Amino acid sequence: MSASALLRAAWPPIALGCGLVLLTLLIGASDTAQPLIYVILAVGLYVFVGNSGLISFGHVGFMALGAYAGALLTMPVTTKEILLPDLPGFLAGAPLSTVPAILLAAAFVGAVAYLVAFPLMRLSGLAASIATLSLLVIIQDVLHNYEALTGGAGTLTGIPTETTETTLLVWALIAIAVAFAYQRSRFGLRLRASREDEVASRAVGIRVERERRTAFTLSAMTMAVAGVLYAQYLGSLTASSFYLELTFLVVAMLVVGGQRSLTGAVVGAVVLSAFATIFDRLEAGEGFGPLTITLPDGSREILFGLFVIAVLVWRPDGITRGREVPWPFSERVDSALRSLVEMLPTKRPLGKKG
Repeated sequence: MSASALLRAAWPPIALGCGLVLLTLLIGASDTAQPLIYVILAVGLYVFVGNSGLISFGHVGFMALGAYAGALLTMPVTTKEILLPDLPGFLAGAPLSTVPAILLAAAFVGAVAYLVAFPLMRLSGLAASIATLSLLVIIQDVLHNYEALTGGAGTLTGIPTETTETTLLVWALIAIAVAFAYQRSRFGLRLRASREDEVASRAVGIRVERERRTAFTLSAMTMAVAGVLYAQYLGSLTASSFYLELTFLVVAMLVVGGQRSLTGAVVGAVVLSAFATIFDRLEAGEGFGPLTITLPDGSREILFGLFVIAVLVWRPDGITRGREVPWPFSERVDSALRSLVEMLPTKRPLGKKG
């Protein structure tokens, strides 16, 4: 594949990454922290939902597991001795830095997701969605009642706040790159084929359950990364934060943006997080730009719900209609780019003279 063709093929993640960087520079890093976390969550959910066509309501549970795993791996020893005196010995030791903690938490959550995927991925349609919702309820129950490990229903504090907006941006770009690489891989293409026609896919030899397990595991690991970053950004955790409200928010982001494309996941996360921020400020009486009105309490949920309904009525397939960022150049410009690439000097084998 030529360099120009490779650039064209990789254009969607490049455009999305540049858009996130530009948005961070224009708005300011301090105001993009929460949207960037939502981007990672929406992209993580897209890896499974967008490629398989199955709606999952349990992925926020994987975010919760990643958040608590990352917190236990990074908290200082003295803090763990005070808040969690009954913590198992292998978790009570010296803390890890951010990157090893993220990798270990993602590996742990990936192992859990891979195991639970064996029975879950044999289901389809509404049955699969209800099963994932049940998984979320089970994870919530464990987090609330396993006090020796999570502190129970209370707030777990003392988590190092080492995550910056720049760190969030880097991980968001990594999540986009991984999701795009997966959907273009043979694993992603086989799963997308089963999304379009499961019977035909099975007929040509595609092992649908195996492909779903792969996507489910990778998706859960991405959610775990978002959980660790979320915990280290806030410095505290509450199990109830990872339940139905956040679940439906992330699902709405994916559906509103367009669940069949990576671009839709990113656009949905950015748009809905922007609207949530605006409604929050107006409800708090802070105003937003030229808007100085004060909304009554509870208006945020009503207006947010009306906006989601309006988008789905006029755009049932989402804002992007399930399409990726289009190649912006005309055929003439595209031809000029190819000619420019061909004019660039290339390496010659050693011992050869030009």
